[in-house]
Amino acid sequence: MRCVEAEGHDAVSLDEDLLAPSLPDLAALQATHCIHAAWYTNHADYLTHDFNREWVPASLHLARAFPGRFVGLGTCLEYDVASAEGACVENRTPLRPDTLYARCKLDLFNALDRGGGDFAWARVFFVYGPGDRAGRLIPNMIERFSRGEKAGPTYGGLRRDYIHVDDLAEQLVRIALSDVQGAINTGTEKAPSLSEIYAVGAAVFGRPELALGNCETGGQPPLIQADLMRFRAYVGDPQARDIATGLRDLVG
Repeated sequence: MRCVEAEGHDAVSLDEDLLAPSLPDLAALQATHCIHAAWYTNHADYLTHDFNREWVPASLHLARAFPGRFVGLGTCLEYDVASAEGACVENRTPLRPDTLYARCKLDLFNALDRGGGDFAWARVFFVYGPGDRAGRLIPNMIERFSRGEKAGPTYGGLRRDYIHVDDLAEQLVRIALSDVQGAINTGTEKAPSLSEIYAVGAAVFGRPELALGNCETGGQPPLIQADLMRFRAYVGDPQARDIATGLRDLVG
């Protein structure tokens, strides 16, 4: 478990195995806020691996042991994204996870919700930025364009809400320092198509001709986008850069 420092606020850092049978005395840390971002994240199988099940009781144990405000990280895949006709709205869009990962996240949210207490559940959409794993959409795109190769997405018609990791981190800290309770979306409230993202990426390299586009969706949910009305009401302006600015910052 690691706590990161927010500007103007003291922070503590603690390295612990959250899957261990017992936790240290968290009250002794005198920490007032916990942002719980740990989970099984191996990109190859995180959606299906049984390790997801272990993180539900471990996370609930942490939440119950922590004496202050608790912020857990959920996922947009808790929503019924296959049937969504617009942006996903907390407390309005139906919840229907179709992967083990998302079901376990929703199980944890429901357990926290039943238990009451001071907690927020930040639903994360799609993230990119420094340190991203090789082979994922945006790192692969940047690698190809940096070599001067033409490239495009397999399913260019999919529209996804991608947020720069630094903006996500800022949103999470602001959620923690707010008084919002329960589920709250994070993101940019914009969902360019993957083909549009590739076009922007090629333009960042000054080589627009490298971008290949298509309108295919491959039978996947065509739109996964965050509605941020609740964020604005309880936290404020999301302050997330658009994909063009984010890619320029990333490529440098």
